[in-house]
Amino acid sequence: MPLMRFTRRDHFLQLAAVALADATPRWLSGQIRNQPLPSLGDAAAAVGLAYGSASDNWFRNEPPAYKQLFLQQCALYAPILSWQDVAPTPDGENDQFDPNTAVALDAGLKITGAHLLWYMRTPPWLETLSRADAEKAVAAHIARIAGVYRGRVYSWNVVNEAIEPPQKGPDGLRMNSPLVRVLGTDFFATAFREARAADPNALLLYNDYDLDLDVPWQQARRDALFRLLDRLQKANAPIDGVGLQSHLKYRQIADFHEKPYRGFLHDLAARGLKIVITELDVDDIGLPADTVARDQAIADVYARFLAVALDEPAIAGLVTWGICDAYSWHNHTQWFPEYSRADHLPQRPLLFDANFQPKPSFYAVLNALRNAPKRVGPPYARDAARCFNSSSAHEPRSLQKLCCSHNRDAIV
Repeated sequence: MPLMRFTRRDHFLQLAAVALADATPRWLSGQIRNQPLPSLGDAAAAVGLAYGSASDNWFRNEPPAYKQLFLQQCALYAPILSWQDVAPTPDGENDQFDPNTAVALDAGLKITGAHLLWYMRTPPWLETLSRADAEKAVAAHIARIAGVYRGRVYSWNVVNEAIEPPQKGPDGLRMNSPLVRVLGTDFFATAFREARAADPNALLLYNDYDLDLDVPWQQARRDALFRLLDRLQKANAPIDGVGLQSHLKYRQIADFHEKPYRGFLHDLAARGLKIVITELDVDDIGLPADTVARDQAIADVYARFLAVALDEPAIAGLVTWGICDAYSWHNHTQWFPEYSRADHLPQRPLLFDANFQPKPSFYAVLNALRNAPKRVGPPYARDAARCFNSSSAHEPRSLQKLCCSHNRDAIV
């Protein structure tokens, strides 16, 4: 299926060409052609969405321009606070494991996406405990981390990646998980209750991957997801929504079909759930080496995907898995060799290049946000009538975020 062309495409491609032609990041201290670079965070907020990003690199280890770019573009930061990272031993938790978190919070961003429970980053010592002690340890961990950041969080991934149909667990649940081995398959609802008690106003999400394509094995994953949601809702778990990771691959994009994906989003929304795109990026394996052609093809994937996703009113937030190509996990090939291109060139999966210059993908995302239907309520406020109505949408993002406290019920 040919990729869709996005609105005002020629205009944005012209802007992108101007930015890419200049290797000096002039806009960081000033402007491009005397115009400040638009902020994705501001564009999202103007339509009632929240935009942010993860960062696999600590700001303190990179050029100051990287931190400046990140804070200028984002309203949300997705930190690395997985249980094994913050508590490698049972003696205590280091909630400052990710030093970017303090920087982001000090700048007025909110936290999104940190995994409270994830099978891949569960401390090994958990499996040495009895079930009763393991339940206490889970409760203490959630209370500690969610409690520390209470009131400064947009969303928590309460449980991450719990489905894996090929393992033939009940309802398609993942069985090679230390959490399941110690706690069984009924701990999910309890985890959500602990998270709600620790941080009452954060969006509480279940988060997973490979749910985007119109192929049988991903349909099996979607079926398993709905069975898990049935479990949670039947148990009256306080789940607010679903996080869709959306790690897209150019070589598979022919299997992304708008109508079934739109139906999937609608079915999630029909359950009264919010949806957050939590880890969006585009793997460029399969594209030619030519930078211009590669960047345009990746931008078209972003545009095509977001045209469908952001049209769903239940989508409350968008998080990209990084913003700069140089710091993408796709280019940490010593850890992720499966992302190595055959020509050994660095991947270009994100919105800015290694010189912190905006690429066509940046303008594709910006355009998608600007053209998204406006949500009824704000991405941050408890009282939609008092904060961030149509007249306040043009206020600086920092004022929007500070005017009142965040409430999940105001995210529409």
